[in-house]
Amino acid sequence: MLTNDHVASTDASCEMTIWGVNSIKDIPDLVAYAESIPGARDQRIDLAVVRLVNERGNPIKIPGRSPIDIPRNEITLGTPMKLLGFPGMGGVRISMTPGEQSGWWEDEENLLWSEIFYKTSAKMGPGISGGAAFNAETGEFVGIPTGTPGTGEDGGDILGLVRPGRYALPLLDAAERAG
Repeated sequence: MLTNDHVASTDASCEMTIWGVNSIKDIPDLVAYAESIPGARDQRIDLAVVRLVNERGNPIKIPGRSPIDIPRNEITLGTPMKLLGFPGMGGVRISMTPGEQSGWWEDEENLLWSEIFYKTSAKMGPGISGGAAFNAETGEFVGIPTGTPGTGEDGGDILGLVRPGRYALPLLDAAERAG
């Protein structure tokens, strides 16, 4: 499962749980636990692949869930997007927030993250990290909601950041090799 590196903690005191829904109206149910896959994480691009495990730590697959194709292509400026995740402002149910690809952003000041993000006008908030962003017209996966480039201290609204899905491909390959 693909998520953000800052979500996939390796802290032994932190237990990762995976919650799922069949409908956007459902309250999430615990479907699995997760563990980090060594070699399938990258702090600089803030992406990680985690392995689903049962309560005993044995790898499992969730029946009825199909993998999402991750395209290598880029989306263009103005592409409508829908983000899915669990922002704190959205309560316990999954939230879908619409927006569009509002440009590109690179961390040129703090250098906490490397490479390019899509900027989006979709509402973001703590808890949407590690969710999924889709092209609103085609349904194609476009990336992983990650955060915001700042705090809005300039008095304006805050744009969100989505890591383009193509950055995940090497990590998914590494996870597959790790078994």
